[in-house]
Amino acid sequence: MRHLSNPSPADECDTIADEATAVHDALRDVDGNEAARLWRVKIERCVRYMIVQLPEDGAAPRLWTALAGRPRPRRKDPRGTAH
Repeated sequence: MRHLSNPSPADECDTIADEATAVHDALRDVDGNEAARLWRVKIERCVRYMIVQLPEDGAAPRLWTALAGRPRPRRKDPRGTAH
């Protein structure tokens, strides 16, 4: 079930593309630590987005924990920890 406050799939795709650009920029700038951090954030958000698409049957929180551990959103993250 989609929550009204969730971004649209197009917005999510734009964010994922922007994050890929940020990873590329960090790699181009030879900043391995920042590139690795940005990659982890990107993958976490991708997984979070995919889990939100699942039916709400109670499995999503357990699935999220199994895949990524406990979610730790950054402050001011508009997507929060939606499941």
